[in-house]
Parts: sequence; structure tokens; C-alpha cells
Amino acid sequence: MNPSLRQDILARLLRDYDAQERGTYLQKVRCPDCGKREAYIATEAPWMLKCGRENNCGSQIHVKELFPECFSSWSERYAPSADRQPHETPTSATPVADGYLRDGRGFELSRIQGWYTQESYWRQDVGGTATVRFALPGGGYWERLLDKPERFGKQKANFVGRYKGQWWCPPVFSLADLVEAGEVWIVEGIFDAIALYHHGIAAVSAMSCGNYPENALEALADAAHQAGTSRPALVWALDGNRAGQSATEKHTKRARAAGWECRAAQIPGGGKHDWNDCHQRGELTEKHLEHYRYHGDLLLAPSAMAKALIIYKRSERREFWYEHKRQVWWWKLDVDAFDRAMRAEGADGIDQQQLDPAMRDAALEQAGSVKRICTCYPTALYYQANTVTDESWYYYRIEFPDGRAPVKNTFSGGQLASASEYKKRLLGVAPGAVWTGTSQQLDTLLQDQIGNIKTVETIDFIGYSKEHAAYVFGDLAVAGGKLHTINSEDFFELGHRKQLKTLSQSVTLHLNPDRKAYHTDWTSQLLGAFGTKGVVALAYWMGSLLAEQIREAMGSFPFLEIVGEAGAGKSTLIEFLWKLVGRRDYEGFDPSKATMPARSRNFAQVSNLPVVLIESDREQEGGAKQKQFDWDELKTAFNGRSIRARGVKNSGNDTYEPPFRGSIVISQNAAVQAGEAIQTRICHLMFTREGQSRQTKELAEALEKADLEHVSQFALEVASREAALLELITPRAREYANHLAEDPDVKVLRIAKCHGQLMALLDCLGPEGLGLYSAQVIDQAAGLVWQMARERQQTINADHPLVAEFWEAFEYIEGLRSEAVLNHYGDDAKEIAINLKDFERACAEYKLRVPEIRELKRYLKGSKTRKFIDANRTVRSRVRLNNSSVKCWIFAT
Repeated sequence: MNPSLRQDILARLLRDYDAQERGTYLQKVRCPDCGKREAYIATEAPWMLKCGRENNCGSQIHVKELFPECFSSWSERYAPSADRQPHETPTSATPVADGYLRDGRGFELSRIQGWYTQESYWRQDVGGTATVRFALPGGGYWERLLDKPERFGKQKANFVGRYKGQWWCPPVFSLADLVEAGEVWIVEGIFDAIALYHHGIAAVSAMSCGNYPENALEALADAAHQAGTSRPALVWALDGNRAGQSATEKHTKRARAAGWECRAAQIPGGGKHDWNDCHQRGELTEKHLEHYRYHGDLLLAPSAMAKALIIYKRSERREFWYEHKRQVWWWKLDVDAFDRAMRAEGADGIDQQQLDPAMRDAALEQAGSVKRICTCYPTALYYQANTVTDESWYYYRIEFPDGRAPVKNTFSGGQLASASEYKKRLLGVAPGAVWTGTSQQLDTLLQDQIGNIKTVETIDFIGYSKEHAAYVFGDLAVAGGKLHTINSEDFFELGHRKQLKTLSQSVTLHLNPDRKAYHTDWTSQLLGAFGTKGVVALAYWMGSLLAEQIREAMGSFPFLEIVGEAGAGKSTLIEFLWKLVGRRDYEGFDPSKATMPARSRNFAQVSNLPVVLIESDREQEGGAKQKQFDWDELKTAFNGRSIRARGVKNSGNDTYEPPFRGSIVISQNAAVQAGEAIQTRICHLMFTREGQSRQTKELAEALEKADLEHVSQFALEVASREAALLELITPRAREYANHLAEDPDVKVLRIAKCHGQLMALLDCLGPEGLGLYSAQVIDQAAGLVWQMARERQQTINADHPLVAEFWEAFEYIEGLRSEAVLNHYGDDAKEIAINLKDFERACAEYKLRVPEIRELKRYLKGSKTRKFIDANRTVRSRVRLNNSSVKCWIFAT
């Protein structure tokens, strides 16, 4: 093993898995599967980590699965040193290729020397990489990309030339050698063929499962004919996925028709491992190979009865279920019938293993019964649970014999408890699927399928999961700056034993992972249509994708208020911003129309995404709808705490209080009318129709027409650069907040903090961050945010509109007469005493609109024009007859 690679692996094991170095082993390694500190690994060649709990775990994990990043860039690790002396020569002409084949593939270089060359590959949109190249028949070649191949998407190798009808054969084998071997294994990849060659097996590579090597087989047949011997048998050992299995069946049928004796070998597990993996894991012993041949025999079994006999001969079980042609069958051996058949053949009393195989097979076929118990093939993939609601499901894949696309859905524990419930659920999720087995047969099936089933962790929202440090966006996820696509079993594999999926289906995001399709011309359109206010809104939207991390570092994340005149473009702006995160034709939801449970679920179903509240200012004149939504509900969302708690449906005292994980955007025509606590949490953007022109209209229309496929990469760009952006935001947000706090026009520290965060988010759009805008534009936008902070302070200094209206009405009524009317202390007192019932009566008398008294009482205590002193104080009235006592609200003059 390369010394630097060895040191990296050992260091990671010591750091990440709490290993302890003892002699020639690292011991007390925390097992990635069971979590117990009983795993161990050799220090000289740390390839396989093994768990010492043989009975309870026994996992064997290759270090490539634990630390794939150590095996991603081979040129950096193996290229000749830049400070090599002139008289020194490299140890190998192909150091990178040698290192990859030895340490990345586990091959002995002395056995394959001269079979390959080190080359390079370049793609304009990605860059270059070193490759290891193998020559193909006909003058072409195949090369594996070595340096961070994930940069090239799904492309891991490069083919040049045609290979149809041919195979790649290890140069050490001639056609005569293959004939003499008596058996030729046909695998998919070149590395698979080399791996089997290391174990004395004559193997060739078909290059892909769809390539039938017709020309190569004809040449092999001619070689056998010239040698005067029989053709070697073919062992089709393609990958264990569905494509490989289907190709094995098709190629076997074709080869047998051409006169070849065919067998098969299959690695169980659905294609998770290939032959090279087995070589590195030490799983190509004679015992292992016999196991793979057994699975190959099962694949090629011509009938349900033939497959049952193969299984019975290996397991000797008298009853069992099995799959054949995507259906479930049940085998049962009638022992009495078998004895009768044996007596009829004259073999009574002879041990089964000593019988003639043909005689035994005939007796088993007569005595065994095969019955189809399900017209499809349901497979339990994994277990998933929602710990909050105490609900759990088994996620199933259901395959059909007619080749239809598989169906995937969940089965609850109750639906698996009996054959009747299982049958109902199967009929409900899989068209035409019928279960005809008994409950006993179902129990046996379940014991085998879910006895050691894996568990996939779940979240009940979409967006960023703080516990997993990963973004989950529908079919895509981003973790550690790397993009992951959802696998065939509908969950994300973010690392070894780090499996995650979302249960949420309310929010659907469509993100295009193709970075080449990303267009940034929308940035100039946004600036032209909305000016620096549009840039500020974009900065906040980008910050929403980092809201959880910012709250963790700074304790809070501000709200954004986008208000203005009708027709100012608020909806156009917000709908476009939604496109940047993959959500089309959506603006937000109206909290005034929603019930409390609906509002709380809207707030809880996203993380690191905005929750947009729209049109909630209707009926501000005092209608019933105003009472339905209270802005003070949002106070706790500022710090990421729960907005609403609800009881868990059980017999205990448990409650469910989901934290708020997103950001809040308020879009309406009028500004939010709320107390100081809410006002200081809001960054306010006011849009008007002033400055609108034909040009701005065209730019806004261009944003409306923007294709989701060309702009939704923005969310992936931010998520993949999460760490770098946070390093920029946190220190600058504190710096800007301190500068704002020094401004004499900004007195509330919370206002300084919120707008300081917004200024730091603007920097992320500039040259130091995403590079979407020039430094000049960012400076202009930052100036706007500074002004926003000052205006917010002025708003805080003013009375609430209801309070202002109250004092306006008070002054009007008092000014109608020379003596006091509402002030029970009289004109000359230093305090004002007002009875609110008197105030209502006077307003009605003078036909003035009466503010809602219940709401008025709530805000009067925050009066700034005349400072509130006391409520319901009993005073001796100077304006009533007999100077009677009356309860009044007291204010300073």
C-alpha cells in the first residue's frame, strides 16, 4: 500500500472511529454497522475492517466504502514529486496507473505488467484526468478515468472504437489456452476479468452486459475444432442487477442454440458488488465460487419445479418459498409420496445422497408439489419510521412477470400481520397482483425478508436536515458539498450506513443537476427590473438556504417583508425567486385563509427554504379575518423555535413541537401592523410603480418566462458551497451589526443584527461569493440595507396605527370644546385619564370610526406619543357631575 494512503486511512480510523493502535492492529474500532467498539484492522495493510462480534454483527467493510475520498484523486497521491532531483528517475513510467491498479483495485502488478498504459483524458467542460488504458480488439481502447471521476457525471470510463461482437481477453491467454481451460467465464468489466484471473480462472470481459461476443465465440469454436477437442463451457458471470440477469438469460439461450454448453455464476445482492469487489474482500475462495455457481443455477432454472429442486438439494428444507419469473412459489415435499416413489424404483432404505441423481430427481419431482402463491414478486427493501408520530412502514418493491415497471409503496405492520390484510394492500398498490397463500406461508416469507432488514432514517420535511448535515431536494441531495441522486430504492446513500429519505410529499422541488444548463443572465434582468431592492431580496432568498446554519452560529435569522402598491411586481419577483429553488407556479399561502393546524404544518414542512405569507393584510379595517392571524405567532420562529405545539396521539403526556427550520417572507400591499417585538425582527422592502417603464416591463416578463431547467441550479450551487459561504457570512454579519449599532439613527440592537446579517448575505452574491454581481452593485445594495435599518428604527419610534388613530380622535374631540371632555383629570393636570367607554360614546356621538377596543387595549400600553402609566386606575372625575369616581387609563401629557 502507498505510504501516504496508509497514513491517511489510519489517521481517519483513529479520528472518526475511535480506534486504538495496539501492535500490528488497530483495535477497539467503532463498527460502522453495529456501533460497538469491537472492530479491528491490520495496520500494515488496512484494507478490510472486520467486526469482532461474529454472532451479532460480523461486518466486513472495505476501507473504500468508508473513505471514498481517499481513493478519488490518484494523480495527487501518486504523481512523481515536483522536487525530485534531476538525476533521479521515477520508480515507474506509469506511477498513477500502477497505484490505482494496486491500491484501488487490489491487483498484483507483476501479473498484469504490460497489459495497460497510463494516459490522459480531457473534456472541455470539466477538465482533464489521468487514465489507465487497455487496448481492445480491432484497434480501439477502453480507459478508466482516475481523478475525481464524479466530475464527469455518470461517465466513469471512455471507449474509443467498436467492440460489438468481441471481448477483451487477458493478454496472457491465447485461444488455445482458453480451450484448454475447459471453462471460460464471461464477465462485464475488464477489472472483473483481471480479478478472476488472479484466482486461476480464465475470464474474459464482454465490456457491457448487452454485448454478445459472437465473433469472439466463433474464433474460440474454430480454435477448439482445430485442436480436435470439445468446446470449453461458458460461464456467464455478468453483474447481479436486473440488467445483468436479463442479459445472462438472453445470452445463454443464444449461446446454447449455437451449440455451447452454458452455466452461470451470480453474486447475490442485486449488483451491489462485482467480481473485483469480491477479490478485494477475499470472497473468491472455492467455497464462495460454489455459492456463486449455485445462484447462477437458480437464475437459469427452466421451470418453477426445476428451481425448487435446486434449492431443495442445497437446503434439504421440506417447505419453502422462492421467486421464479417475478412470481412467488411454494414448494412442499410429501415425504410419504417420496418414499413410495423410491420403493417403486427399488431404492427403499438407501440413503438419498447415495442414490443415482437422475433417480432421486425423478422421485423428488413426483413427491414435491409446487404452487404459485403470489402473481407478483414483492420484496421488502427497508424499514422506515416516523418517531414523532410513532408510525412505521416497510418499503416494498413489487415486480411483475409481464415486464411492467416495478411499483414501490409502503406496508404497515398491521397490513403484514395477516394474509387477508396483506392481500388487500397488495391489490390496492399493485394492479393485478393477487396473494393466494396462507398466513403461515406469509409468516415464512416475512421471516426471510424482514428478519435482518436495514433501516433508513427519515425526515418529515424537505430541505436541510441539521442532524444529517444534508440537503434533501426531492430526487437530489447535497451533503458535504457533493451532489447525490436518489437510488433505485428511493433513498439517499450519503455515506456508509448513512441512509436518508424524506416522507414529505407536500412540497415538490424540481432541480436540474446539469450545471452546464445553468444560465445566469437572469441576474442582470433582476437588477434591471427591480433595481437594488431585487438584489436585496435575492440575498435574503439565498440566505434562506443557509438559515439553519446561520441560526446555529448567531442565534436568529430575520424575516423579510416585501410590500408595496398593487402592480409593483411583488408576485413576479417572488415567483421567480421560487424558480431558483425549483418550485414553479407558486407564490405563497394566505394565513388568513388557513386554520391553525394548516398554518403550523406549512411552517414545519420545509427547512432552509422560505415560507411566504401573502395577502394577509386584507380586512385591516377591522373585519373578522383580521382576528384569525396574529403576527405575534411568529416571534419564536425568529430563533428557530416551535410556532405551535400539539399533543401526540397516545395515552401519555407527550407533545410535538417541531422547530421552525426555514425563513419567513411576508408579501402584501400594506406593511405589517404589529408590536415592536415583531417589527424589530423584520427587514422591510417597499416596492412602488415609480420608475416602471417599457424596458423594466420587458425585463420582468423575461423573469416570468425563465425556464426552471436553466435557473434551478442556483439552489444546488448554494448548497454545494455551504461551508465557504458560511465562513463569509458569520464574521461579516457581526462586523456589519456592530457598525450599524454605532449609527445614532439605529438604537435597537436587534435591528442592527438583522440588517447586518442581510448585508453579509449580499457579500455572498458578490465576487467573493457566488460572483453573480459586481462589487459596485453589492455596495449600492448594502447602502440600501443601511437605510432600511434607519427606517425600521423610525417605524419603531412611531405609535402603532391604532394608537395613533386613538390619539387623533382624542385630540379632535378635546379640541371641539373649551373645557375637557375625555380627560377626567381636567385640562391643567400633568397626566391624562381616559375612560375607554366614554371614548367609544364620544366617537359615536361625533360619527368617528371607533377603533376595535379589544385590539386597542393591546397596543395602548406601548403608546409613545403619550407614555402609558397605568390601566384601570380609579380617579375622581373633574368632567362628570358630582365628581364621581371612574376607572381610567392613565397617560403622561
